[in-house]
Amino acid sequence: MAADDFSLMPTWVYPEEPEYHNIITPSESMKKEYLNISATPTEKFRLVFEGLSDANFKVLRDHVKGRYGGYDSFAWLNAYIPAYVLAFLGLTTENLTGRWVDGSFKATPKANYFDVEITFEKAV
Repeated sequence: MAADDFSLMPTWVYPEEPEYHNIITPSESMKKEYLNISATPTEKFRLVFEGLSDANFKVLRDHVKGRYGGYDSFAWLNAYIPAYVLAFLGLTTENLTGRWVDGSFKATPKANYFDVEITFEKAV
């Protein structure tokens, strides 16, 4: 596994609401003015891992720590992206480049495994 690659298959992937980059400012006539500063919205996906073994939990945690949370971008390898996400995005063989969203890592320890949620932000 290359340092930038992410290669764990999530149990579920939930698309979140796209983030549109709009600025809303009041004008002198007391009306709101809207300005879109980016033509492409930021797409986010909540990755849910159920029943992660200790070893896979360590791989995921180390990957997040190695990227300094949301600082460094990385490639989510195509082979580990569920087919329904690939179809949703219209991808065939491409990897997804993006980063983790700061503060989105939530791990719940269970008896012999971990349940983890984390949000992936696709690069624009």
